[in-house]
This record gives sequence, C-alpha cells and structure tokens, in this order.
Amino acid sequence: MPSAPRHRIEGLTTVAAEDIARFGALGVIASMQPLHATGDTLLTWSKNLGPERAAVGWPARSLSAAGAHLAFGTDWPRLPFEPLAGLRAAVQRPDLHAPEQLTLKSAINAWTSGAAWASFDEHRKGSLKADMLADLVILSTDIFASPASLAAAEVTMTIFDGKIVYRRPS
Repeated sequence: MPSAPRHRIEGLTTVAAEDIARFGALGVIASMQPLHATGDTLLTWSKNLGPERAAVGWPARSLSAAGAHLAFGTDWPRLPFEPLAGLRAAVQRPDLHAPEQLTLKSAINAWTSGAAWASFDEHRKGSLKADMLADLVILSTDIFASPASLAAAEVTMTIFDGKIVYRRPS
C-alpha cells in the first residue's frame, strides 16, 4: 500500500500561469491526454474557450519545467487507443500550442515512467530494468533519428508481460 498520497489532476487542459509552479512545489501529477490537443477536438475546445485561454492549453512543457510529474494516457474509449499518435501529438504541436511541445524523450517518459509513477507502479513497470514487467513496443524505425521518422513509425510488435500480443503482418 502506498505510504504517501500522489495527488493528480486528471484530464488537465488549462492552468492559470500563476499556478504552474505550484504543481512542482506540491508534487501534483498533471495527467494529460495529448490527442485532445489535435484535430477537431482542439478546434472545438479552442472555440469554446476563446483565443486567450486556448493559447495556454495543454501546457506540458511549462509544467515539466516547473517540476510537475507528467502522466500521459489515451483517454480511451473517448478517443482512439493510439499511444503512438498521442506521442506524435505531444511533440508536434499545432502552431497555436507550439511553445508547449515536448522533447521526444520527455514525451516518452510521460507515457511510460510518468504514468507508472502516477499509479504507484514504478517498482514494476514504466522502464526497462531487471525484475520489471516486460511491457514494450517495437517500432518500425528509430524515432529519434528525425521528426520524419516519428511521423512514419508504425508498431511492429507489442510485448505485454513478456509475451508477444501483437505482431504486424509482414
């Protein structure tokens, strides 16, 4: 059983500028779903919020810089269960939100070790180490090679608990 609470704000979209530093100071987890910051969802959200507030939507980079714990998820079944698309969304933000795009490494950490830490599972998942669950995906290309490689990457194989549960047809 966890010894200390890990407070989180789930589905975080906007934060008042003066509150961003409080996330790190208080150890609050910013649980975000990057796919919400894309396509029609973003357009509708931005229209409803107005341009001033919409411009500070999904402040992942600012929260991370302030020491907040980031935990990303898909928001399935509300949005498609597409973690790779969510990873792309976190690093390739639309022009309005470009200042808040994350580095690829930071985005991967939010999807893996950050999400595991948020659920008190950092001792068994979220990183590749001895005695951890073997949950991982193998991609078709080195996504760190270039932005184009991330855009073109496809899941080749998914391994869950040490067993292959998906293999892309040849």
